Amino acid sequence: MKYVVERHGRKKVLEETGISRVTLWRLLERKSSVKPEYVKSLLKLLTRKDFEKIVSARDKLRVLGILRDDDTIDYSLALEILAVAKDDEYLRNAILRFVVQNFGEDLRKMLGISFAGIKMTWSEDFEYFLRECKKRRKVKNPETLKYYKSLFEKNLEGKELSEELIDYVVNNPNKWLRNIFQHYIRYLYFRRKISPETFGWIMEVVPSRSYKLDVRPYRIELEDVRKTLTYLKQHH
Repeated sequence: MKYVVERHGRKKVLEETGISRVTLWRLLERKSSVKPEYVKSLLKLLTRKDFEKIVSARDKLRVLGILRDDDTIDYSLALEILAVAKDDEYLRNAILRFVVQNFGEDLRKMLGISFAGIKMTWSEDFEYFLRECKKRRKVKNPETLKYYKSLFEKNLEGKELSEELIDYVVNNPNKWLRNIFQHYIRYLYFRRKISPETFGWIMEVVPSRSYKLDVRPYRIELEDVRKTLTYLKQHH
């Protein structure tokens, strides 16, 4: 009621609900409760975005019964949502990302992930992996390899693999460092020096280098359209 009055003004609300000015004043001052028959009229003045802005996530959880009035949780319903996530790829990935970001340390302990004794070292074997064994696009350009090596030696050489080092890589302003770090983690996994759990956790935590895509307008002349349609007609 208060949001609608602020958005549309008292006159509009009085017209839509048919209530008196005195009643409206009593409602806004919380001296009277909003009757159900007023609600339908008020909802007509709200967009879906407006409604979601007013009603908080915790309000929605209370309506669904997941969150009780005393703020305790109905665990059976919460677990049912997690069970549904098994068959929904988007929800499953969202939950996994949330767990990694907020409970990374607990997850690492639960999975028995350990980095003990693993040191970052640029070697001929790693360079061979980049050139010949790496999946997808192999790194064969000498200049790229040279840059990767200088970046590795400056930031990673001789350092022990740890959560502190992972945080350093993630927060480093040079996003190429993430790439070379991920390549090295793949190399360690390829050589069976880290477990699948460790590999999966690190690759989830360390994002790939982001690429900025710009929209480039391209003018299409009507003559180009005519030629295209003519070509398509001739070739069925």
